[in-house]
Amino acid sequence: MSLRFGAVASAAARSAWVPVLLALQACGGPGPAPEAARDHRAEEPAATPLIDPAGVTVQEAFVLSEGEASRARLRQPRDFAFDGAGQLYVLDFEAPDHQQILAFDATGTFAYRFGERDDRADRVGASDQLAVTPWNYVMFVDMIDNALTSFLTMGTYVSSAGLSGVGMSVLSIPEYGQFYLKKWDPARRRAYVVHMQLPVDSVAMVYEVRLPPGQSVRKDARDVSFLTATDPTGRLYVAFGDVYQVRVLDRTGATVRVVRSSRPAVAKSPREIEAERQGLLARLEAQVGDVSDSLLQDAAQPDSLFPLVEELAVDPSGRLWVRTHRPERASGTVYDVFNEQGQLISWVAVPATVRQTTFSPAGRLYVIDERDPDRPTIVGYDVTFGGTTGALEAAEGEAPES
Repeated sequence: MSLRFGAVASAAARSAWVPVLLALQACGGPGPAPEAARDHRAEEPAATPLIDPAGVTVQEAFVLSEGEASRARLRQPRDFAFDGAGQLYVLDFEAPDHQQILAFDATGTFAYRFGERDDRADRVGASDQLAVTPWNYVMFVDMIDNALTSFLTMGTYVSSAGLSGVGMSVLSIPEYGQFYLKKWDPARRRAYVVHMQLPVDSVAMVYEVRLPPGQSVRKDARDVSFLTATDPTGRLYVAFGDVYQVRVLDRTGATVRVVRSSRPAVAKSPREIEAERQGLLARLEAQVGDVSDSLLQDAAQPDSLFPLVEELAVDPSGRLWVRTHRPERASGTVYDVFNEQGQLISWVAVPATVRQTTFSPAGRLYVIDERDPDRPTIVGYDVTFGGTTGALEAAEGEAPES
């Protein structure tokens, strides 16, 4: 596999096994990084955090109440995001026929729903991801119709535009009408992120992965499903699961920074592997329809190691939060937090099993907690580094390591 940056965008047709790819992507299974992404510097010793993790405090500050979740008919929150005014939007999708977007105010009170499933065109399609833009659009890829669907944040339907290639996810950019679109081109065996402008016009290729021929469907799907995030300025963050390296790109595809750690991966127990396999197999069987059992069994076989990078998120201050597994923590979910110079500030453990992460405009950490997979909930945490804001500012003001 090879990588390319700063190329020109192109279109292609779908393949017959795209549903398996999409189902795997929906399961959140990022796969091995391409060899070209490896770097001898990734073998250097892990950096010491600027702030002792013992000095980091995590305080639960918000829980979406069962009453408001019931009023909203919330079942399976897949993704969520805030608008600039602090209103929360939740993509609620449970196969086969429960699909809606929910709006909650800053206190967690249910406000309204839109895009619920019915016979109209202006509805939410099957998706595990949404983006709320600074210009008050809610956007997502409908994986059934392979279309980019847009609503205003007030719930008004805008459009649904068919895509060339296979759309996977949307990422927000500050400028009006501009966004990133992650796509998969099965005919050319490439996955990429494209800088776009409304409705679905390509501006430039920002990031591309070329897949070699002869790989299994499972390997293709995992390589396609690299992790992405954007920061408030519109820079793109890209990572794979089996090497701790996050590449930061500008909109031309130029690499701004590479964030690394050499920590070893954490092994899963046999019980965790089997539970994950059964869960993936059940989701694939429910989502992909008439596919051979051998293909499903192969696609549902999990890795023996936890991914080094499980999710990327960037807070309003520009800090990169990398969800990962640390052997130092026996329970909860751990984030490594980096400043804009790529220095490890510290790591943060939250008492939750995190499906997805976002931040409020004020910087509060919110997660979808799936400790009970049948009833995930939304929880917010106030995180303080080093006991005072001043300690964090002092640490971030230190010179970058050479």
